[in-house]
Formats: sequence, structure tokens, C-alpha cells
Amino acid sequence: MLLNTGKKEYRVIREVLRGELNDVYICQNRQEPSAPYKTIWVVKSRRIAKELMGTLGDACDEYFMRNEEAGFVFPYGGERPLYRFYVSTVQNGRCQEARIWLELAVRCMTSKLPSPLLNLILKQEQVHIGADGTIWFGYLLDLSDYDAQAGEKENVETLAACIAGLTELGADKKLQTKKSHMKKLIVKKLDRKKYREFIQLYGDIKLMLKEEKPGAKERLKAYVTARYDRLYRLLSFLCIILVCIVIFMLAGQLIFGEFSLWKLFSAPLDKIGTEILVR
Repeated sequence: MLLNTGKKEYRVIREVLRGELNDVYICQNRQEPSAPYKTIWVVKSRRIAKELMGTLGDACDEYFMRNEEAGFVFPYGGERPLYRFYVSTVQNGRCQEARIWLELAVRCMTSKLPSPLLNLILKQEQVHIGADGTIWFGYLLDLSDYDAQAGEKENVETLAACIAGLTELGADKKLQTKKSHMKKLIVKKLDRKKYREFIQLYGDIKLMLKEEKPGAKERLKAYVTARYDRLYRLLSFLCIILVCIVIFMLAGQLIFGEFSLWKLFSAPLDKIGTEILVR
């Protein structure tokens, strides 16, 4: 199956969704076999298409029309759903749990996506996490849940509930007490409808999860890692000097029949004062 946008022709790699209000496909530019994959929506709802058109900014790579349907082309960053890969990311030690929560809050807080679209991303679990804790959004969305009235208040509440759920996962036993307090605080504020802006949730995470001082082992590892390049250059320089010395000694052996370098240091020992040591 091919999708023609007027500018490019995309080959459908996978059909993700055929919905009442939109279809979702993962595609690749037909003219460029090595081109990155794209997520393409074919929106059947004129109302939603009209609301989204022009409000997506840089998030949307291209718009196109197909008969009475509107098309939207988004980047495709791969699929590593947050809930599915959260535990393995933490266990691999590539990122601390608190860092992931803060990254989530910052990613939502700085997103330029329309609030209704961000609301869908959070509710339909289209938040993805890299092995190093990097967060990105996916666009494999069903627009049947699209709520034009959803704003920052609704989104921060959804994110807070998400983070409360993450506190029950993970394997960092050192944070169990803090995570328990964090969950209680979030649930309490959610019940009282206290969250209205992302900065409030971000502030609570920063307050409750102040980074602990690393132990001696962690400090040593960080020290070595930070100075790895310098240490590597020093060792390389020493190896070059050692190789030069060996070559010099071998050359002396071939030319003079003995190690001239050893003769250089041993000659002064043949005679000390008026005494000759070598007979």
C-alpha cells in the first residue's frame, strides 16, 4: 500500500490502526530505502483535522489532503513503552528513578504540542524511554478519545497518576521510603485537585527526591570515567616511550654486540675512586 502526500510517496510498513476517526500507519519514503520511518495519520474527522492543522508546529513534518481526509506525517522514534521498559532501564543502572520522573515532568512542561494531543499521548501510553533514560513521545494514537477541552490541569493530573504508578515499580531499595512518601503526596494532592501546572509536580519531585551523596565506589567510578581520556593518553605516551627504549636496546645489541644502554649506566661502576672493580 502506498500513501501519496503530493510531495512524497510513502510505502506502508505496518498498519497500526484503522479507527472510526483516524487510521495510523508506519511508513517509509519509497524513493529512499534508507530513509527513517514516519508515523502517518489519515484523519477522517473534519473537526479534529481543522483543530490540529497549523497547531502542531515542528512536531508534524508534513500535511496533505486525500479526498476529504487530512493527512499528518510525524517522526517515528521507535517503540519502548515507558511502563514496559521502566524496570529494565533502572536495573541496568543507566538512569536513576528520580531522574526519569524529572525528565518526564520537564518533557511535558516544555512540550509545544497542543494540550489535547499531549493528553492523548499520556493516556494512551505513548511515552517511550530509551536505555539511558531518554524520554520521547510516540504518535500511534487513536483519536476517538480526543478531548478538545483538555488543558494543562488535566495533563498534569494524568502525569502525576503515571508517576505515582511508577513509584510502585523499580528495584532501588534505597528509595523505597522516599517513593512511598512521594506516592502518598501525589495521591493526596490528586484527591484534593491541587495540581494545576506541571511546575507544581516538578517542584514536588525535586523536594521529595533530593539526590543522595554517592558512596566511595560510585565516586571512584565517576572520577575514573571523567578522566578516562586523559588516562588513556598518558598510558599511550608511556607505551610509546617503552617501545622506543626496546628498539634502542635491540639496535645497540645488533650494532655493538651488547646492550649499549646498559653499558651507559654500568660503565661508571667499573671504577670507583682509585679502585678498579673489573679485573
